[in-house]
Amino acid sequence: MRRCWTITGTMIAASGLLLAAACAPSRPAPAPAPAPAPTPAPAPAPAVTPQHSIADWADLPATPGTWTYRADGNVTRALFGTTQSGAQFTMACEKASRQIRLWRAGSPASVAETGMTIATTSTTRTVPGAIQSGQIPQLVASLSPNDSLIDAIVFSRGHFAVGVTGMPLLVMPSWGEVARVAQDCR
Repeated sequence: MRRCWTITGTMIAASGLLLAAACAPSRPAPAPAPAPAPTPAPAPAPAVTPQHSIADWADLPATPGTWTYRADGNVTRALFGTTQSGAQFTMACEKASRQIRLWRAGSPASVAETGMTIATTSTTRTVPGAIQSGQIPQLVASLSPNDSLIDAIVFSRGHFAVGVTGMPLLVMPSWGEVARVAQDCR
């Protein structure tokens, strides 16, 4: 029986130690590491309209738009553009002066650079132009109806391009409206 009391006493002592350990305060958990400061997101790059070179015009898609023919008295016009933006390019025959005028809507990069470069499948040439101010500024170039550049535009295989420094390149189809304006002046 003595042995029983020894085991019982040991059990009671062990239980007391366990209860004392359970009541003892626990160590505080270590403070969490501070979260790293968020890195600021880079500012998005501004949307840039790609400026294409007149040299690679044949590889570019056509500018959105369509040709429209109009006859107003002594002037006939082929206008290229969309209904939302209006005419971006106009080829006009002024019968009284026997001149074909090429109108490009917008202003060139500088007043000193007023050349309008026309590229076709057979030729590329820069013609001098003049800025016409108004509600919509335009660059205007004049050609003789018999100028070989007019024929190059009319007979260009599928499309031709008009480039002005500081303005988007226009790649336009060479449709019948263009040929009709050229024929009106001859």
